[in-house]
Amino acid sequence: MASELTVELTTKKERSKPKPWQMAKVTDIIVETPETNTLRIAVPEADPFLPGQYYNIRIPIEGRPRPIQRAYSIGSSPHPDSSIIEVGIRETPGGLVSPVLVRQVAPGDLLEVRGPYGAFTWTQSDGGPVLLIGAGSGVVPLMAMIRYQIAMGTSIPMHLLFSSKSYEYVIYGRELEELSAEYDWLEVSHSFTRDPDDARARYHRRIDAQMLEEIYGEVSARVAYICGPPEVVDLSEEILLRLGMDPDGVRTEKYD
Repeated sequence: MASELTVELTTKKERSKPKPWQMAKVTDIIVETPETNTLRIAVPEADPFLPGQYYNIRIPIEGRPRPIQRAYSIGSSPHPDSSIIEVGIRETPGGLVSPVLVRQVAPGDLLEVRGPYGAFTWTQSDGGPVLLIGAGSGVVPLMAMIRYQIAMGTSIPMHLLFSSKSYEYVIYGRELEELSAEYDWLEVSHSFTRDPDDARARYHRRIDAQMLEEIYGEVSARVAYICGPPEVVDLSEEILLRLGMDPDGVRTEKYD
């Protein structure tokens, strides 16, 4: 709990003080799916962060007068070492930054980073049971929450509803499979939108009201974290509130 308090105090203190940009080294690259990589980055002057927060990364772009920055969620746990962060990056077709980070960055490269930021966070003090709803790369901050709980040795029930195009595009697929088998407090329900025959998915469509009602009825969640495209986030929030969740217990983060 002391580490959580340190982060909270640091966050409040620095709200009026801009964080400095710093050069950080990419130490490893993990290929998650055909379009998503995890960059493991060593941040030399790292502030503590909470699971669910993000870092800004900026890079020079040819033809642009200034570097272009984008925000990327941290998928790793802040415990035991918050100076090593893992950011999940999905390549956006036609994007300026993500194609470079996914296709061109190599271990040993330096990136300009700044952070951490964000109020989309969960720790033990937020309680549970916890319903995690993610679509595509929206799973990244949710994975940080799962990994954090494992690192802290707690066992608050968590249920992840995760929408992907197909099993090939499930970010952290093998790890989620292993973790849900090892920890009885973690359950994972997949939904594949482009593979109607894969039995590894519980559902084979986009997240919808019926799906949310079924999962919510099983979880009895007290808090929910929803991350993904705006249409997924808005629908999920609307349905959960309609089902009776306390508005203060529903936290959202939208990905463009």
